[in-house]
Amino acid sequence: ETKVSKLPKLAFADYADEQAENLRQMFIAMTDDYRIIIVKLADRLHNMRTLRHMKPEKQKKISRETLDIFAPLAHRMGLWPFKSELEDIAFMYLYPGEYKQLNHRLTERQLQFSDTLNNSIKVLENTLNNDSTLQSQDVKIEVGGRTKELYSLWHKMEMKHDENLDHITDLVALRVILTPGGIDEKTKEAAADSGVWLCYHVLGLVQHLPGFQPMPTKVKDYISFPKPNGYQSLHTALMYQGQSVEVQIRTSYMHQVAEYGMASHFAYKDEMKRNNNQQNGGKSGQGLYNTPWLSSIKEWQQDTVCSRDFVDCVRRELLGRRVFVFLRNGKILNLARGATAVDAAFQIHTEVGLQMHGVEINGKPVPISYKLKNGDVVSILTGEGRPTTEWMRFAKSRSTRSKLRAYFRSKQHDSVRRSGEIIFFDYLERHENMIRESSYLDYDFEVPRNAKELSPFLPGRSHFNDVDELLFAIGKSHNHNFLRTKLSKIFLVPLKALEASDVSPLVNITRKAYAAQVAENNHISVPDEIVDESVQISDAVLPDGEAVEYADAECACRSCLPIRGDAIVGTRGDNVADAPTIVHRLECPYAQQALNAARSASAHGDDVIGHPVKLVWSEASWEEFDSETFLAEITVMANDRKLLLADCSVVASKNSEILKTGSSSSAEHCTLEFLVRVSDLQELQELMDKLREVHSVMSVERRFGSELLE
Repeated sequence: ETKVSKLPKLAFADYADEQAENLRQMFIAMTDDYRIIIVKLADRLHNMRTLRHMKPEKQKKISRETLDIFAPLAHRMGLWPFKSELEDIAFMYLYPGEYKQLNHRLTERQLQFSDTLNNSIKVLENTLNNDSTLQSQDVKIEVGGRTKELYSLWHKMEMKHDENLDHITDLVALRVILTPGGIDEKTKEAAADSGVWLCYHVLGLVQHLPGFQPMPTKVKDYISFPKPNGYQSLHTALMYQGQSVEVQIRTSYMHQVAEYGMASHFAYKDEMKRNNNQQNGGKSGQGLYNTPWLSSIKEWQQDTVCSRDFVDCVRRELLGRRVFVFLRNGKILNLARGATAVDAAFQIHTEVGLQMHGVEINGKPVPISYKLKNGDVVSILTGEGRPTTEWMRFAKSRSTRSKLRAYFRSKQHDSVRRSGEIIFFDYLERHENMIRESSYLDYDFEVPRNAKELSPFLPGRSHFNDVDELLFAIGKSHNHNFLRTKLSKIFLVPLKALEASDVSPLVNITRKAYAAQVAENNHISVPDEIVDESVQISDAVLPDGEAVEYADAECACRSCLPIRGDAIVGTRGDNVADAPTIVHRLECPYAQQALNAARSASAHGDDVIGHPVKLVWSEASWEEFDSETFLAEITVMANDRKLLLADCSVVASKNSEILKTGSSSSAEHCTLEFLVRVSDLQELQELMDKLREVHSVMSVERRFGSELLE
């Protein structure tokens, strides 16, 4: 069973999807063996010739597919007779009115075209046969003529928005085919390069034909710059009795390639390749019939895309119109029409594209979004450039977009890994002493500070043998339970000990850091000694016989924003009647100043103006006053991405009441700020844990005080 016979066996409910998948399988198969597509083209040509027996709906559907896929494919492979007949038959069924009208116009002028062709052929043959150079080279000369195909003519007029037949320069064309002497079956390989100089010699003769006026701007050199399908020829245009005549000059080898394209090219080399394969142990000729210009299809099939998108991509980028540009070294880039400077850079080399920071076209700087034109000289400037996501909008080639996506995935992986590294080693630093004391490792160790020092701890204690994989998993999960589990296994620390160490509400930042932050915001001095939670406010500091008071949530200090559950202390001014007791977190610089001042005054017997007060949270309020709430501000550090603020806001709104938000961003990272209202410390901690689970979030911290409060 051949590859061709397998193609139509897939069954889908929808006809369009079935056809798209069939075409997809055909394109993939033909990348290894071009003969498959030749058989399919021959089959399609037979179907088109018998299309008159089908229903009109079927005729149009098959004709549209032929014009969109099979005719361009025949053109791309250089099978000119296939292309012309497929296009003309499809044109007849798709646009019957235009077909009849144009055919009628050509029929009316057929006599004029015939006279022009006959006279032109006679003059050209006479000139070439009498040329001494061609006679000395024993060159066989064939001169023929043709009129332009109907669909090709109609399409050209539609593109130019000009229906005047006199303005079409190649409506009538002569073809000169040169066969140098001494070429036989044994020397066909050498025929590919022989006779090229004779084509340029004949071009000079054609430009001076008696009775003809040359059109110098219409010379096209497809010998030096072949078309993507291998077509080579010299084209020029002449004016004869008011009728433009195109002249095509080529060798017999070039003519074979022009008529039969890839099939002709491989036919010359087929026997030689087979002999080489037999000499290599009789192995089957893998790659013998592959098509290099279709190699990108093998890359595309790795992407998970639907069949329709795949076929549309092949149509647009491989079978569509092309644009040819030059590099500074003279190399020619063959790109799909509409390609930009970004596509050109990545076609040269992936590293050139990734390092591009600018581009010059014809010596002048242009934006990288510049759409390339035929003949442009492209110079890619490389250095410290790095792609941005905006480049995806400028990239027209699927191959370019695929390379950009791979780059961004790699950068995202590095960013997630870096996030995991920060989370992991920050946790180790905060719990260093506890980990050493609680570990069951049978040797003394230092808690690692970086990935290199961590590596020896992994083998045998975790399914992660690579540090980078571990850090990436931690950065991706943003789950403290996952982090604690891995640490427990790596350092043999009881999981309960790690969980207990995270109970403290001060897990995210030290007291001294809190005090330093508030001191900086409020321009006050930071005490050298900060009273610890476990240190009781002694009777020497407080007035004799003063009882412990209950904290009033409405009198919370705005500089530290205490929450039920925090260790607190109060301050009250002595010189103000009925002054309220301000509730502070124990680390608040104002509370520390009051405590230190009271201690100093007690030691020297001085009066204290504004003294500290013992405070506790009311147990009754804890259980009964559900309406009592507290303000808190949290900051979220994350890798910047789309919808990050929206995702975090959804989580925050579900777990608290958002009063105000703020944000700032750098090149890669983003900081989000939320001023929220919560009932107690436990609710705040749950909110922070939920935010840590949001994708791309690196850390969540409770701010000491607030920057969003006015």
